[in-house]
Amino acid sequence: MKCLPTLGRAILLALTMSFPGALVAQPTIVAVVNSASWQSGLPAGGALATAFVSGLPGLTPGTYAAPPSQPLPYTLVGVTVIVNNDYAPLLAVIVPSDPSANVQVNFQVPLSANASQLSGNFFVPYDIRQDGYAGYISIGEGTDRAAQSPVPAMPDWGGFFSDAHGYAIAIHASDSTPVTPQNPARPGEPIVAYADGLFLVWPPPPIAVPVPTGGTYPIGYTSVAHGPGNLYLQTYPTPPTCLFGPPCPGSVTNTPALTVQYLGLAPGLVGVEQVNFVVPSNQKPGNWPLFFNSGSCPDGSGIPGTCGAVTGSSSPYVLLPVD
Repeated sequence: MKCLPTLGRAILLALTMSFPGALVAQPTIVAVVNSASWQSGLPAGGALATAFVSGLPGLTPGTYAAPPSQPLPYTLVGVTVIVNNDYAPLLAVIVPSDPSANVQVNFQVPLSANASQLSGNFFVPYDIRQDGYAGYISIGEGTDRAAQSPVPAMPDWGGFFSDAHGYAIAIHASDSTPVTPQNPARPGEPIVAYADGLFLVWPPPPIAVPVPTGGTYPIGYTSVAHGPGNLYLQTYPTPPTCLFGPPCPGSVTNTPALTVQYLGLAPGLVGVEQVNFVVPSNQKPGNWPLFFNSGSCPDGSGIPGTCGAVTGSSSPYVLLPVD
């Protein structure tokens, strides 16, 4: 497995978007989302999350990133994040120049967000919605201002990191150069893409420090919710117009899944997942959606009306340029 040296910077740039929001008198947690897919909810412990907070005055505008080559800090520009009474390592705090916009806080979710058990060879996640209570997220600035919010429900899916144009943050496995429209993937080529919150690993992920380069943290359980299922590089599924019997529009059942070589944590990075796969040898040129699909069909799909499936789900997609 190879790791792009500048990937951490690329991911940090991918996390620097912010949502506008009105300033209120008291600190308020406006949203907590998966740092890659921007889906609402708190990812599982070890993954990366982003919180948007209003009402934190006195912060000088700018992007405050964690110092390189050091463990992630638990306080950055006076801001701390606590999840289930555990301090969360901080990657960055982004303070917009517009005082009415939300402050963005990127953090790694502490493992205390999970109440899980090991059963056989499967790492079974605990549903943080169980009994309607699993603690609180609190975000503070200094010692006298803090916002508190119940832990939000876990997102159904994680997602792949992407750039501002929706292209996957991915590299060519052969030389670790970025996959871009100018340097696209090739049919039959191994590719490495980077994700957040798509699955759980065993042993548990390191917290606040990069994954050791020689370490192995493979997938230990297929997902937090639906499961990655199978990986596809094709037209993204849309809700079908038919009700019974294949073929059905939007189905993925007639397209072979990709060959996945590795699912696990990315060496040298904090909380980032790595997906190694091979582009099909007959893949046509174009910008193709890359996504996981999970369901009840033999190939992992679950579009209603195919294979007798009545439920199914696809992860948010990113684009992979192929030439």
